[in-house]
Amino acid sequence: MFHPLTNKVINGEYPAGSTFKVVTGSAALDKHKVTPEELIFDSGKHWLADMGNAGGEALGWINFQTAFAMSDNVYFYEMGRRAGIENLNSYAAQYGFGRPTGIELAGESSGLIAGPAAKKKVFNEDWTLGDTFNAAIGQGLTLVTPIQICQMLAAVAADGVIHPPYLVERVVNADGSVYETPERPQSRRLELEPRTIQLIQKGLKGVTQPGGTGAWFAGLPVPVAGKTGTAENPHGQDHGWFIAYAPAEKPDLVIACIVEQGSYGATASGPVVYEVLEDYLTGKLKAERK
Repeated sequence: MFHPLTNKVINGEYPAGSTFKVVTGSAALDKHKVTPEELIFDSGKHWLADMGNAGGEALGWINFQTAFAMSDNVYFYEMGRRAGIENLNSYAAQYGFGRPTGIELAGESSGLIAGPAAKKKVFNEDWTLGDTFNAAIGQGLTLVTPIQICQMLAAVAADGVIHPPYLVERVVNADGSVYETPERPQSRRLELEPRTIQLIQKGLKGVTQPGGTGAWFAGLPVPVAGKTGTAENPHGQDHGWFIAYAPAEKPDLVIACIVEQGSYGATASGPVVYEVLEDYLTGKLKAERK
């Protein structure tokens, strides 16, 4: 906000907020710390710490699908506790956090994966359970760039394959012949069970259906997958995230939007993403380019 000439896509570093629940869910499910059917009780606060849901909600007995669709913090605090910060860090690194994506733009930021070493370096303090809870929902020391978030979501959309982003497909001559095809990083597969990716995909679809935090997206021409996120900001109002891919089946578009100091992602960024997807899915964007 205070650096208007900065390329926020590659240089803006923000807490991931609840978009990070993709990572936490992946770690907990893949390490078999929870089953999709297990019910966990949300009384409004976790039983081991005075930490609860943003709006003070208490959702009662919920499973993974409900917790993900409704972005329940208490459930994901427990997922972070069960998985442990080492596993959260490992899966965050798998998704590409903590290092540049390698896109052909100068000065790309790395972001930061929260953990004991990072806290010791920044604050010279020991790691606590509360820090793990914060990390599990993308708060605290965690920092990501929008391009990293897109890479993460694209990997889920691609059934667990990381496709590093790039700008130039090929360079052509005036006659249309190919002059050069630039080298780019090779794609790689996440070390996740296929079932884990399928459950994350199901959770993302649930967000945009009745009962999810982005339920109004059900009004689009085809189903889409998405996730809301609200990132705590010590310098003002919270930042609002909404990320999505479309169509939910056989996706060909990934989009991430953050509104700085916009507060809740559902109300700040969600409408922006909805309009883009509506124009894209109805063909309006293609028509306007002609």
